[in-house]
Amino acid sequence: MDVEIGLRDHLIAVARGMVAEGDPGTVTLRAIAREAGVSHSAPLRHFSGRAALLSAVAALGFGDLASRGEQVLGALPAHAGAFERLRAAASEYVGFALEQPGMFALMFRHDLVDPQEPKLAGASLEVFDTLAALVGACQAEGWNPAADNRQVTGALWAALHGLAQLWIWNALPGATGARSSDEVLEVLLALLGLPENREHR
Repeated sequence: MDVEIGLRDHLIAVARGMVAEGDPGTVTLRAIAREAGVSHSAPLRHFSGRAALLSAVAALGFGDLASRGEQVLGALPAHAGAFERLRAAASEYVGFALEQPGMFALMFRHDLVDPQEPKLAGASLEVFDTLAALVGACQAEGWNPAADNRQVTGALWAALHGLAQLWIWNALPGATGARSSDEVLEVLLALLGLPENREHR
């Protein structure tokens, strides 16, 4: 195994573990190097700075989100319709955020990562494109059919993201009395006019 490649992957793994433990804003190159058991200058042999290293971690987060979405959709029955598939993806997005709040925060912290970094930009776009395809299938069945697909997708993403973040901050439970994020998600989807799950006729 190439030692340098191994060190790069090790640094990413260490940084990922640190992000998962708390506020990604507190994760510094010096702290990563110390946790990895290498010199303070070692990360700079592989990354131009903290943003580059954390971008690599964030790209993994989007990859995990994409994989989880594929698994959830793949587990649906063959007859599952467009609305059921979109609802499942929406629920999984919120679930991912609540289970991995540190990673979820990092993925959208443009003050910590470089959103133009190719792997990160590509991984983020893949998640958006998948959601856009699910939205498009619902539009084809009458849900906001005349609206721009990517704008509808962006609005839905923003709504899901806001729900997840407010739940993580414990703002929604206290303000609404909701017992679970799923309760709020159902209200959100109803307000957006997404029909209940139904099979194709």
